[in-house]
Amino acid sequence: MDRLVYVYKSRRKLRTFLYVPEKDVFSHIPSGLMDAFGAPEFVMVFALHKERKLQKITPEELTKALDEKGYLLRIDLESEEENMLNQESARRGLPPLEKEQISDYFH
Repeated sequence: MDRLVYVYKSRRKLRTFLYVPEKDVFSHIPSGLMDAFGAPEFVMVFALHKERKLQKITPEELTKALDEKGYLLRIDLESEEENMLNQESARRGLPPLEKEQISDYFH
């Protein structure tokens, strides 16, 4: 049987995602993590099975995390170029650039 997984993104941390087994249930997640993550923004729900292709993680890693902790926190690290551009944006008081905007700088 497939299991449903709900994915949320952080409004505070760019490229930070939280995978949970129940929609809008965060009571089992450490309060410090939720404070840093901020108000979760629902992104999607999907059925998890062995053949499922996921970005940055395997179905086995996700299953293990959900079984053991009840959640998985995924933080996508930026490339060096993205990081440098976003550091400059932050220094100027501008919002971080999205990946599509960054790729425009290199074409």
